[in-house]
Order: sequence, then structure tokens, then C-alpha cells
Amino acid sequence: MTVKKIIATITASAILALIAGIAVTAFSFGLFAPVSGKQAAAAATAQTGGYADDVEFEYGYHTGSRYEVDVIAGGQKHEVIVDANNGKVLAVKSKYHKQHDNAHEPAPAVLAQDNG
Repeated sequence: MTVKKIIATITASAILALIAGIAVTAFSFGLFAPVSGKQAAAAATAQTGGYADDVEFEYGYHTGSRYEVDVIAGGQKHEVIVDANNGKVLAVKSKYHKQHDNAHEPAPAVLAQDNG
């Protein structure tokens, strides 16, 4: 092989590795998922009320693509699992969440007045 062919081969390999790295990173952030993180948060809050605190895309070999959405509602933290392919809520795990200064969520008494 000539020096030019070796350099061309190394350059092509580096470019392919870069493209593969970008694709893997994009996939890990859920950029190829049919459902966006914003849509997953909307599905989660529709199920539990409150507001979405955090949205994370996850992919598991056996579980597939999904979002874990942390929702704060009614003094509880809900971990909502949303299917990244169709936006359906798959599971909700709830636990008590100590409320500090929760400016995003009205007090329960205010909610009762608004709905009354």
C-alpha cells in the first residue's frame, strides 16, 4: 500500500467512527424515538396530575425504548414509565415527597376551590 492509500483508509475509518459515535449518542438521548420527551412528560402528567420534574430516555434490550418521567403531584413523587414508541403510560410508582417551596403546584385547598 502506498502512503496515500494508508492515509485515506485511516481518514475514512475515523470519519465512520465519528458518524457511528454521533448516531449512538443521538440514540441514547432518544432522538430517534417516535415519542418526544415533551410528549412523554405530557402523558405522565395527564396520568398523575402535577408537573414533570425530570425526563430521562432509557433503552433496555428486553424492555425497549422508554422514558422515565419524575412527576411531583399532591405531595408525592411519581416515577412514570412511558413507552417511547407509542406514548402509553406503562407503570406508575409513587412515594412521599417532602414539599419545600413548591411554587409550581398550588396547595390542595386551592385545587379544591378551582375544581369546585
